[in-house]
Amino acid sequence: MRRILLTFMLALAISACKKSERDKLEAACSAGGLDACYRLGTYLEYEAHDAIAALEQYRRACDRDHAGACTNLGSLYGRGVGVPRNDQTAAMFYRKACDRKDTMACSNLADFVLRGTGVPADPVAALALYGQSCEAGDKVACRDLGAIYLLGRDVPEKPAEGVRWLRKACDMGSAQGCSDL
Repeated sequence: MRRILLTFMLALAISACKKSERDKLEAACSAGGLDACYRLGTYLEYEAHDAIAALEQYRRACDRDHAGACTNLGSLYGRGVGVPRNDQTAAMFYRKACDRKDTMACSNLADFVLRGTGVPADPVAALALYGQSCEAGDKVACRDLGAIYLLGRDVPEKPAEGVRWLRKACDMGSAQGCSDL
């Protein structure tokens, strides 16, 4: 019985801490804190599992040019979480974040552009976006670029170029990039 009571009290304490964190983020966001709105969105999406409420906070931050918030909006629209799936809207948010140097957004946009998802297919532009993300330190983009060149996926096969990008991914710590070599 004592153990149950202790477990219950611990759960209450954790809940109070999380509530307190949310309250602080809400207050900071309401006061105009751009990053607080973004962090509140991530809290709502991943901790509270409320994508609809997260969407509002991401939009608030993205409207004020927070790249991470725009990326997360793109992800919600691209997955149809909290909103109906809309690839064109997802691509638009990824473009906005990519223009602000968010490497994950550039990689996601490259995926869309390569396949023609929500935007016209343009393999050359997709390769440039992957390259931009890779050069900025995104090992997944390096690995994807290497695989595209190695396999000739939607572009002419260039094995030496593929190996170069895979080696870069491997050097950055990508286990998949290393195993693809």
